[in-house]
Amino acid sequence: MNMMNPPTVGNISAKFLNRIVSNQTDKRRMVNEAVGRVLSVYLPTVYDEQLNEQIDWLLDSMLLELGQQPGVAAAEGMVRGGRALVVTGKAGAGKSRALAHAFASRPEFEGFGKAGEWCPLLSVVAPSPFTLGALGNEIARKLGYHGRREIQHSKVWPVVRELMAEFGLRILHIDEAQHGDEIKCDSMAQEVENTFKRMMQEADWPIWLILSGLPELSRFCQNDASMKRRVRVLPFETLTFPEHATDVLQMMRDIVALCPSVGCSELQSVAFAHRLLHASTYQFGIALEYVQDAIAECLMVEGGGELGIGHFADVYAIRTGVRNDDLNPFLAEDWTAIPVESALYEDLLDEAGKPTGARKPKGRCTKGVTK
Repeated sequence: MNMMNPPTVGNISAKFLNRIVSNQTDKRRMVNEAVGRVLSVYLPTVYDEQLNEQIDWLLDSMLLELGQQPGVAAAEGMVRGGRALVVTGKAGAGKSRALAHAFASRPEFEGFGKAGEWCPLLSVVAPSPFTLGALGNEIARKLGYHGRREIQHSKVWPVVRELMAEFGLRILHIDEAQHGDEIKCDSMAQEVENTFKRMMQEADWPIWLILSGLPELSRFCQNDASMKRRVRVLPFETLTFPEHATDVLQMMRDIVALCPSVGCSELQSVAFAHRLLHASTYQFGIALEYVQDAIAECLMVEGGGELGIGHFADVYAIRTGVRNDDLNPFLAEDWTAIPVESALYEDLLDEAGKPTGARKPKGRCTKGVTK
């Protein structure tokens, strides 16, 4: 029997995607083009300026520590190690998107996210369930290690440090770094901090860290006097009402402006902004997602027109699975009493099916176009 040569992964993917495109209806194509514009836009917030200031601090400390600042003589034995920037905020605050935008837009990180191009920064997502060995192996894979077996826990971090030096990487970004808090044993938690400290204090190739995650991450190295001065924390604060009502409404106008066939004049009220903030657990990133998904819902169902509160109610129902109008913050009379967080997030369970105390957001989804 003649056997075909197996196709490459790239060829399979391209062929499958081409099939999807060729079978799209005109309506689906129109909706996707509009939604693509909506999803690709980045709206700066007050935190962008603060984030860039802290990245400046991180990069400037590198020049001084490595004796590369013009006009400053390098002191003998001056290198004391790297620094760490810790970016915290509740789920949906927008910190990951802000960091990705900073990495992609700053000239110091040219090449970030582009296949085959060198960049001094490596970004990884911490695994969950978390172990120090799993994190080390994830970084090693990102750096090109493709062994059939995972590197042993005791050996993986020396390999990581060697690979980072080999590739000329100076900055390691770990997103969802709060997963390290899943370690309940104090000695293991201390091992995580010690591992990061060794990377920062490596004499031959010190590493600078950017850690992003939930507010509990702000505890990183705060009990270590020698490290505390090397760590800065930038919190993305929770929004409040009425202080941020006008900001949320302006965000909605900016997004809707990208879709000429959609309007939002009917929703330009402080009362609606309050409902949107509550439904978003007062997090900017979630509020932005609701607006994006409501526009997609309006385009898919009606082909455009005025955004209405019903579009947002439908998106909430699709996202959370809540079908009772009395439990939908966009429809209920007593909407401020609805515990939105319990609908937006689900508990993570251990192997025995018991809650671990950690939670993850439910995935975003919108209705598909069927005709």
